[in-house]
Amino acid sequence: MHKTMTPRIWFKRVLVGALLLIWALALAWAVWWYQGQYLKAFERPVFFSAESVAPPFEPGQVQVLHVWQAGCPCNGGHQVYVDEMIQRFSAEGVQFARSGQSAAVALPDALQALPFWPMPQAWDGWPGAPSVAIWDTAGKLAYVGPYSDGAQCSQDSSFIEPVISALLAGRQVAILNQDTVSCLCDIQ
Repeated sequence: MHKTMTPRIWFKRVLVGALLLIWALALAWAVWWYQGQYLKAFERPVFFSAESVAPPFEPGQVQVLHVWQAGCPCNGGHQVYVDEMIQRFSAEGVQFARSGQSAAVALPDALQALPFWPMPQAWDGWPGAPSVAIWDTAGKLAYVGPYSDGAQCSQDSSFIEPVISALLAGRQVAILNQDTVSCLCDIQ
């Protein structure tokens, strides 16, 4: 015996199907919008390798400059990692500073405590935040770029932790001209 579908059951199925379709379309639009708005190539212009920009402090120790913009949705995947990294590497003598946004308002606690270093004129075209610049103990720029590929950063996916570790071990590093795609906000 074959039962026919009642109008009420048919309506519920159509409604659930329509809601699922709307949800899927909204999700696809959100991903498309996010990628178009924030996933950008961190293009390392020639000035990163050609310009000699002095580090925030006197040479003698590895130095890390965090370039940060409060309110950037890209920060969320980095804040905990940045706090842990500052704490861990400060104990090893690494000096940290921050740039990008000058006001400490709405910055993570670890970044609020860092001295502000204004972005040099030579770096007017900085590709975005959150990102970093790292100098070796001689004051030579060793790395410039994002924390990692994509939107999240952890100890396992970090570009910068291996750079800092190599510099602390006395090895030379020069990662100044490889482009990568990362979550970046414009610096205001």
